[in-house]
Amino acid sequence: VPPPGVAIPAADRDELQAGVEQLGKEIDEIARQPKDRLTLSYLLPDVQIYYNAVRYALQYNEFYGDPGKQVATAKAFLKQGHERAQALRDGKSPWATATGLIARGYVSRIDGSVQPYGLLVPDTFRSDSTDKHRLDLWCHGRGENLTELNFIDGCQKSNPDFTPPGAFVLRLYGRYCCANKFAGEVDAFEAMRSVKKHYPIDDNRVTIRGFSMGGAACWHLAVHHPSVWAAAAPGAGFSETADFLKVFQNEPVKPTWYEQKLYHMYDATDYAGNLFNCPTVAYSGADDTQKQAADMMVEAAKREGVTFAYLIGPHTKHAYEPETKKELAKEIDALVE
Repeated sequence: VPPPGVAIPAADRDELQAGVEQLGKEIDEIARQPKDRLTLSYLLPDVQIYYNAVRYALQYNEFYGDPGKQVATAKAFLKQGHERAQALRDGKSPWATATGLIARGYVSRIDGSVQPYGLLVPDTFRSDSTDKHRLDLWCHGRGENLTELNFIDGCQKSNPDFTPPGAFVLRLYGRYCCANKFAGEVDAFEAMRSVKKHYPIDDNRVTIRGFSMGGAACWHLAVHHPSVWAAAAPGAGFSETADFLKVFQNEPVKPTWYEQKLYHMYDATDYAGNLFNCPTVAYSGADDTQKQAADMMVEAAKREGVTFAYLIGPHTKHAYEPETKKELAKEIDALVE
């Protein structure tokens, strides 16, 4: 659960609230335009992500860390939202053909909400070309302060952990921190559908990656949907419930029968045989307690007669060891190729 945020100056709060209300009016005006007069209305979620990020931070007290930096980010988001709204009214969408770090959004079929995602668009992309590109999905780790404000800010300022040449990298929000389970699982496929709608993606060169909680998401998506991925690269994370709670969380587990039955819905170990159809390169730090997850998957797969590559970073805790990370990237690139 996100913790309570820090207080921001009253003058800043008032300024941001006024900005949110103004951007909301602009969004409503665009939404009311007849479709034949505004041909780019389907790009409205690319504006709404900024509106929501600031509105939620104000409404739910979700400013964290340095108040000055958070306020500056919020003001920058309102400016970006206004600029995109103005561009749509002018029949333009420069971000849709841009390369580099881009934040975009889509309307979820689950509840009609607008959900954000981050995208690294490769320099090789040309909007007038039909050349298809590789797509890598990245599942983020756990972060108590990972609000939409902070998620979008990170996606616009810093590169993903892996940046294969010529590849699009899709960073999933996954509805905060649920390891891309439940609505977060749907988010992975809806965000991917949105990317494929806007960009030429090669369905045969789509990979799934993640680390820590994102590694758990990667295990889940790999074993439950093996035919989607050219390769999977789970790092750390959890793969099943009972042993993870005991080893990593230090929680003695005495589950009821119905809890054990529900474990089966998401315990990746129960579906390890599906990795026969999904080339996988797992990673763990040698000194990481979450190494438990990949170790469990190795044994579960072995019982099904399946093996997969498993790289271990020497003398490393909960992080990628630099040289092993290079080897991991090399192996995934070879599988995709």
